[in-house]
Amino acid sequence: MEPQYFANLTGEPYLYFELKQVSKLTLAGLSPTEIRVKIKEENLFQSATTKSMDKLLSATLKRVAVLDVPLLNLIVHGSLHTSKLVALIAILKTNRLFFEFLEEVYQEKVRLGEEALEPKDFRIFFNNKAEQSPKVAGWQEYTLKKLSAVYSRILYEAGLINNTHKKLLTPPPIEEELLVHLRKIGDQRLIIAMTGGRM
Repeated sequence: MEPQYFANLTGEPYLYFELKQVSKLTLAGLSPTEIRVKIKEENLFQSATTKSMDKLLSATLKRVAVLDVPLLNLIVHGSLHTSKLVALIAILKTNRLFFEFLEEVYQEKVRLGEEALEPKDFRIFFNNKAEQSPKVAGWQEYTLKKLSAVYSRILYEAGLINNTHKKLLTPPPIEEELLVHLRKIGDQRLIIAMTGGRM
């Protein structure tokens, strides 16, 4: 069976601010429908157009749906460091291609003691996926370059690389509360992927 890969991160990047807003409303007991109404009426995403707001809302609600109450609480009330890691976890749980990039490229480079992500790392990764998936094989060069840039931006914003230029690997420590919870719910793979197996 062909893996389900999507390029939707090109238009749905890290979304930390939006995710935090929706997490707060979810913890307050609002349903997804009520959240949509409130965000649109109060323009809580500070979005320029209704179309872009709808797209961001759909992506954010999808991510919030895979987070349990302890993780939602950590996004809203945890330290900035932990909150941003939970935002990354939400992407990893909803985007298989990005999760595989973290496991197959980032985690492996950290394990081997390499210092940085390089342009060839992205090319090799997408070439490998193109061999596994006709869908990826059909993506334009522009899409692959855009995905590479978005992946880099997400890793930077979550604290896994130092910037989007040099892309030096900075595998993050995971605070105890998040670490214990991820282990409790069986998400050891996420811990290893984010830290390169250092925790």
